[in-house]
Amino acid sequence: MAEGGDDDDVQRTLVPAVVDDDLPRIRLLDRLTTAMDQPWTLTLVTAPAGAGKTRLLAQWTQTIGVHADMEVVWVTVEKDDLDLTSLRAALERVDDPRLRESLSRVPSDTSTAAARSLARALRGAAGRVVIVIDDVHVIESPDLADSLSAFVHAVPGNAHVVLSGRGTRLIPVARRRIAGIALELDNGDLAFTPAEVRTLFRAHGYRLSQGRSARSCSVPRGGRPDSGSCCSRERSTRADERPLRGDAPALVDYFLEEVFADLDEELRDFLIVTSVPDAFTLELATVLSDGAPAAALVERLTHLHVLMSRHGDEPVWYHYHPLLREFLAGRLADRGHTVVERLEKEAAGWFAEQQEHLPALRHATLSSDPVCISVILRRCGMQLILTGHAERVIEAIATMPPPLRSDPAVQMLVAAAELARGDASAAAAVLAESHDRTDSPVQRRWEAGLDLHTALRRGGIVAALDRLGAAFDAVTGESQVDTYAFLQAAMGELYVGHLDRAERYAHFAGDRARMVGAIAAELQASAIRNTSALFRGRMRDVLDSGAQLDARWRELGSPEDAFYEVTRVWRSWVPYERLQTVDADRTLREATAIIDSGSEPAIARGLRGLVVLLTHDVADDPRAAAIALLDNLAPRDDMPLPLHWYAMVSTFAVHAFDRLDEPTLRDQFIADAEHALGATGDVVVLRAIAALHDHRHASARATLAPVLDGSSRCLLPASMVDAWLVEAALDVHGGDPVRAQESLATALSLAEPEEHVRRFAHADPAVLRLLGARATSGTRTHFADTVRDRLASAGALVDEELTQRERIVLRALTRNSTLRQIAQQEFISPNTVKTHVRNIYRKLGVSDRDGVTAAAHALGIE
Repeated sequence: MAEGGDDDDVQRTLVPAVVDDDLPRIRLLDRLTTAMDQPWTLTLVTAPAGAGKTRLLAQWTQTIGVHADMEVVWVTVEKDDLDLTSLRAALERVDDPRLRESLSRVPSDTSTAAARSLARALRGAAGRVVIVIDDVHVIESPDLADSLSAFVHAVPGNAHVVLSGRGTRLIPVARRRIAGIALELDNGDLAFTPAEVRTLFRAHGYRLSQGRSARSCSVPRGGRPDSGSCCSRERSTRADERPLRGDAPALVDYFLEEVFADLDEELRDFLIVTSVPDAFTLELATVLSDGAPAAALVERLTHLHVLMSRHGDEPVWYHYHPLLREFLAGRLADRGHTVVERLEKEAAGWFAEQQEHLPALRHATLSSDPVCISVILRRCGMQLILTGHAERVIEAIATMPPPLRSDPAVQMLVAAAELARGDASAAAAVLAESHDRTDSPVQRRWEAGLDLHTALRRGGIVAALDRLGAAFDAVTGESQVDTYAFLQAAMGELYVGHLDRAERYAHFAGDRARMVGAIAAELQASAIRNTSALFRGRMRDVLDSGAQLDARWRELGSPEDAFYEVTRVWRSWVPYERLQTVDADRTLREATAIIDSGSEPAIARGLRGLVVLLTHDVADDPRAAAIALLDNLAPRDDMPLPLHWYAMVSTFAVHAFDRLDEPTLRDQFIADAEHALGATGDVVVLRAIAALHDHRHASARATLAPVLDGSSRCLLPASMVDAWLVEAALDVHGGDPVRAQESLATALSLAEPEEHVRRFAHADPAVLRLLGARATSGTRTHFADTVRDRLASAGALVDEELTQRERIVLRALTRNSTLRQIAQQEFISPNTVKTHVRNIYRKLGVSDRDGVTAAAHALGIE
C-alpha cells in the first residue's frame, strides 16, 4: 500500500480507519467486489450526507486489501484541489517498482492528456489496483473535473476506480453511463434493511421491534407522508428498551461530523423542527419553523446534500435519511415535551387542512393532547373509516379521557369504526342511546347509516329499510356522512335483491367517495356494481367492470380491501359457470385472504362454503364435506348475505349434496334456502332437481310447472336454464323425445348469451345423451358444439355422434331384433353387428337393452 511522504498528503491518502463496532454491510460489500469482475472499470457511490458511503468503502477496502495481488489507493478530494497531484502522489507511494517505473514516464503537467497517461500507466502494475476517490462532490475546479473524467475513461482493465460523494456535480458521467459502469450505488441501495437497523442499534445498546426497524429504513412512497402507522416515533414503554435518542456516542459523533459540521445555527434549527413529519413541503416547513424562509433554507440544505430526496412537482416533498431523522428526533426531544407537543399539533392541523387525514391523526396522537386529538377526529375520523383505517380511529379514541370519549359525535365514530371492523355490538349500544338526542340532519343521517350497517352485520335488513323509508334519498351536504349513508343503502338494497336501487345508491356513494378521496368506500361502491352485474347474469359485464376496477385499484396504490377481493373471486366464478379452465388455487387464495382478514364475517362464511363447493369432489371425508357445505352455504338470519348469492350457489350445492349421497342434508339446505328466498322460482327449481334425482318424476313435473308457465319468477336468470334441463330429463323419462329435444333447445338458447355451460354438466344423463347425439337442429348450433366440447374436456360427455350404420342397428335394437336377425337384414356378419352394438352402448352411455331403448326414444329413433 502507500509508503511515507508529507504528513498532509499522507493523511488524505490513507484509508479511513474502520471502527470496531461498525455494522458489516455484507450485501453491499459483495456487490462492490463482484463489480470488479465486470468488463467496466468504474463504480459510482452517490448518496446524501450521513448515508454511510465512506464507512462502507473503508470496510470494503479493508476486506480486499488483504490479498497479496491487490493494491488499494485512497484519495480524499479537498475543495482547493486543482489537479490530480494528490492522486499521482498516492499512486507513487504504492510499493510496486514496476508501477513506479511506469509512472515516471507520465508527464507532470495538468492537462487531460497527462491524466489519460496517468491512467494508462496503471498497466505497469504487478497486480490489480483499486482507486477510491472520495468526496468528489466538493470539486469546484472545471479543470480538475475534466482531468478526473479523462483519467476514469482511460483506466485499463487491471484497475478499478470508485468515485464516491454526495453527487458527481462537475464530473461528466453521462457519457460514461452509456459506455458502461460496473456498479452504481445510491441512497436507496445504502438504506439499511430492517435486520441491519436492529443489528446496528443493538450494538449501541438499543432494542428496536421488527416493525419499528422497518419504519426506520423505509422511504415514504412518492414522497408523501407514510400512512402505514399511526405513530412513526413511538414512546418507549418497555423497561428493557432504551428510548431512541441522539445520545448514543457513536451515532452522535457520526452525524455531527457528517451533517452538522457544515451547518450554521439557523440550518440546524430548521433541520430539527422539520424532522417532525415523515416528509414536508415548503409550506409545512414554514409553519413548523415559525415563518423562517423555508425556500432559501431548503436550497442551502440541498446544495449541501443534506436532504435525502425530493419528489413531486406541485408541491415538492422533501424528506431526510431515516437514520438522520432518528438522530434529529433525539435532538428535538432534548428541547422538552412542550416544544414537541406544539410541533406535533401544528403538523396535525396542517395535514388536516390538506385533507391528509391519516398523517393528521398520527401527529395529533403523538402530541398527546386530548383536545387536539378530539378536533382532528371530528374533522378526519369519518374519512379515515371510509378509507379503511377504522383501527387507527379506535386507537386514537382510546387515548382520550372519558369526558371527551362520551361526546355523541365521538361515540358515532366508535360505532362506525367498530362496524367497519366487523363488531356490531358497539353500534347497537350507541344507537340505543342516541334516539333521544339526535337533532341535526347530519346526525340523523349518520344514525340512519349506522342503523342499516348494524342490520347488515346482525340481520333485520328488511326491517331497517322499512324504518328508514326514503331517508337515504336526502343529501346533507356533509360528503363523508353522505358517502357512508349511501354506501350502507346500496349494500342493504343489494342484500334484499333490489338491484336497481343498489346500483343507484352505489353510483351516488362512488361519486362522493372519489370526491373526498375515500378509497375503501370507492372500492366498495364499485364492488357492489360488479356484484349486481353477476347477480343479473351478465358475465361479460362482470369481467369488463372487473378489469376497470383492477386498473383503478392499482391507481389507488393496490390497497388491501375485502370488497375488492370479492370481485376477484367473482371473476373466477365466471369461468367456473362457463365450464372453462378455472385457476382454483388462485380463487382459493383470494377467498382465503378475505376470510383471514376477519373484517367481513358473513362474507367470509359464504366464501368458506364456496371453497368447500369447489373442492368437495376430492374430499377425503364426503360426510364432513356435506356438513361443511350446509354450515357455510345455508342462509342464516344473523349472518346475512345477498338473496341472489344464495340463488346463485344453491343449484350447485344441491348437486354437490347428491354427489356426496347426502339427501337429508340436501333437503335441509333447500328448506333453509326457502326460508331466506321465499317461494321464488329458484327454490322451486331446487325442489324439482331433488325430486328428479330421487326418481320422483311426477312430483318433479308438478313442482316445476309454475316456473315454466311464468307464475313463479326466478331471481337468477340462470335458474331458468336449470328448469328447462330438468324438464328435458322429465320428457325423456316420460317417453316424449320430441318434447325433450324442444326443452333441451330452450335450455341451450337461454344459456347461450352468457355461456352458462356448467349447468349442463349437472344435467340428467339422459339429457347429456340427447345433447351428444345431435339429433335435431336445436342441438347442432355453434353454442351446442361449444357446450359439447367443454363437457367432453371435463369428462362429462363422450362427444361421439352415431354413424348412419349405428343408427340403423339402434333402430333394430329398439324393435327387439336379435343380433343374428340384424346381421341378416343388413347383410353383415354377426361379429360386425356386435362391434356396432358395443359402440352404440359406449356412445350413449348405457349398459343394457332398456337403456338403449330409452336413449333411442330420446333421440327420436324408433
